[in-house]
Amino acid sequence: MAPFLTLMMLAAGYIWGLWILFVSHLLLVAITVVPSTQGFGPVVTKYCTKAKTAWLTIDDGPDPDTTPHVIALLEKYDARATFFLIGAKAAKYPELTRMILDAGHTIGNHTQTHPQGSFWRLGPKALAREIDSFEGTITSLGIAPSFWFRAPTGMKNPFLHPILAARGLRLVGWSARAYDTRISDSAKIVERIKRSVVSGTIILLHERPHPEVCLKTLELLLEELTAERFQLILPSPKELLTGRRTIRWETS
Repeated sequence: MAPFLTLMMLAAGYIWGLWILFVSHLLLVAITVVPSTQGFGPVVTKYCTKAKTAWLTIDDGPDPDTTPHVIALLEKYDARATFFLIGAKAAKYPELTRMILDAGHTIGNHTQTHPQGSFWRLGPKALAREIDSFEGTITSLGIAPSFWFRAPTGMKNPFLHPILAARGLRLVGWSARAYDTRISDSAKIVERIKRSVVSGTIILLHERPHPEVCLKTLELLLEELTAERFQLILPSPKELLTGRRTIRWETS
């Protein structure tokens, strides 16, 4: 409606009508680049629980330098996580993908090639290709398709949600992060994450770009959460929340 209203205002001689177009574009940009916004469709940002639990999600694997060590750390602290994998890496390291599942964790769709610089502007065909190629990769490994999807860098566009809905996928965001791909101080990363951790928090970590930072951060986070009697679990789909709303979960 914004272009139509702008033209009406300009035709009537109101130059300030341009503000309508400006504000609408500003809103569109905000919805696109802010991962937790719900403007285009539902984004899971937390889950409903009364227990001291959180959902750990780990992006950008699998990687031989990190994944086996991450799994070992999670086992040491009796923690569970969801790994949002890049399809091309899963195809390259199928044994690591199976190792994740064998250890009791789950996996999510993080696209086939992780086009982080362009995902926000992809059209329907390119989006569908990234999502479906991942599913094809996982299926070729004899693994059932995932229910979860996470966009590269959390960005989205108006075409994404209809594509996800048609495939029974749910877009998962987060509620605690510390930009661990940009900060090399593990103590600072953990401190920032802990500020946001409450019951039902979704935590975001990455397996890249620095393996030593990833592993040190994870171990420190597990130590501190365990000391505070926080448990890292895999929540039930029916507990997931978008903003303050429980999502409607349907399975075929």
